Amino acid sequence: MWLDEVNRTAEFEPVGTHPGHRRRGLGRAMLLHGMQLVRAAGATHATVACLGAPGHPAARGLYHSVGFREFTRDAPLVKTRAGG
Repeated sequence: MWLDEVNRTAEFEPVGTHPGHRRRGLGRAMLLHGMQLVRAAGATHATVACLGAPGHPAARGLYHSVGFREFTRDAPLVKTRAGG
C-alpha cells in the first residue's frame, strides 16, 4: 500500500494471498484494515492496481467486495530494442 499524502490518495499494489491461505478472508481483511489506516492518515481516495480482468474473477470479486469499482484499464506499452 502506498500513501500519497499530497494528493490524499492511496494505492494498493500488489495485493495477494499465498495459495495455501486463500478463501479465508485474509485479503479482504488486509484491504479493509489498510483502507482504515490510510483514511486515518488523511486519504480520501484509494485505488488498486489489479488483474481484475475477466480471466481473474477471484481478484475482481475480492476488490468489488470491499467497494472498489472499475475506473480504467491500463494498456501496457513495451518498446523493444531496435534490431534485436
